[in-house]
Amino acid sequence: MIPYIVAILVPLIITLLYQKSKNAKKRGVPVDVGGEPGYAIRNAQFPTLLETAWEGVSTLAQLFEMACKKHGHKCLLGTRTLISKDTEVSATGRSFEKLHLGEYEWLTYGQVFEKVCNFASGLAHLGLRSEERVAIFADTRAEWFISLQVLILL
Repeated sequence: MIPYIVAILVPLIITLLYQKSKNAKKRGVPVDVGGEPGYAIRNAQFPTLLETAWEGVSTLAQLFEMACKKHGHKCLLGTRTLISKDTEVSATGRSFEKLHLGEYEWLTYGQVFEKVCNFASGLAHLGLRSEERVAIFADTRAEWFISLQVLILL
């Protein structure tokens, strides 16, 4: 019986001693945010609050434009063409659609940015203004992402 007690207590005591001897890493420091009472924590690596991670970028539209200029030749959006669609009925009577898709066709950052700019120009020409409501009805495709970026730009 004593060996079982020792086998349980020794690892437990070693674990407790190791945890107390380890210095706790300071992950954040409290800061005063906006002069309001409250408790906010910022990363201890930075002496001040971080306004933006990139110089000169303060909106999502500016971030997207910067990414497109920086990575213009890299692939961004890939879609696959639908070759055929088969409907199979299982033994339980449920029907399933089986899709046969082709190879990926990629759009680069530069191509997507050009499509976004053209689409935004068209909407502006039609009279769409900033802060107006817009609904996007689309499948999950590259065109959905492009139209979302257009609405961020407007």
